[in-house]
Amino acid sequence: MENFEREIKEALHNHTNYVLSEKKEIWDRIESQLNLKEKDNIKKSRTAKKRKIKNKLIGIGVIAAVIIFAFSILSTNTGQAIVNQVLKYFEPEKKVVNEIEGKPEEHEVILQDRSDYIIYIDEERYKLVNEKGFDIIVPKIPLEERYPEVSMSILQVVDKTPGQLAAQYTEKLNNTFQTVKEIETVTEPVNGLLVSAIDGNEWDSPVNKVYIISNGKNGSFVFDLKYFLEAAEGHGARFYYMLEEFEIVEK
Repeated sequence: MENFEREIKEALHNHTNYVLSEKKEIWDRIESQLNLKEKDNIKKSRTAKKRKIKNKLIGIGVIAAVIIFAFSILSTNTGQAIVNQVLKYFEPEKKVVNEIEGKPEEHEVILQDRSDYIIYIDEERYKLVNEKGFDIIVPKIPLEERYPEVSMSILQVVDKTPGQLAAQYTEKLNNTFQTVKEIETVTEPVNGLLVSAIDGNEWDSPVNKVYIISNGKNGSFVFDLKYFLEAAEGHGARFYYMLEEFEIVEK
């Protein structure tokens, strides 16, 4: 929320004159922006919502400036309702319902604002730590030693394309896993490439899924998911849903 409030303050400073002279045009933007998410849900697939956050923040900053200006003059219930809608656009926490092990499950997710991306995680079950220069999401309560590793690491590689990295991960996994699938192009939970591997067919057989997407420049983001076969519908599903909330941030 601190970042969001800072963007509003910057917008007020930078866009006040523009707001005063172009109120009608920007009020049209307010209506468009507030309806954007609903329209996307109706007309587009879930993956179409993956956009650059930088432009969102600029747009919301302009909108916030207009709203605050208008609200200071009008001080109406309608004005307050609009303000509340905009403040909820980047909620620091929210409740979501996902299908886990075949059943709908409601839980609260918390916004994690990192240096180059944002993601919502279920802090009741997981925590985000930084190890060896990249972020890792791991169970909040460590698993017993008899279980294989359960984690999802997030790494930005600034000088390699998704195709190059997919080839490297395929070669690496072939050295340690019995079965490695061909590289797949996917649109969910992210839009990019997927390398999948599994080592056996027992309940505790390790599973490794590596999603790779473009960072919008000359590099990539890598999401390295590790769990075991029996946890596919538990930890595996929860990692999948977290990835659906991933957004690249340009600061």
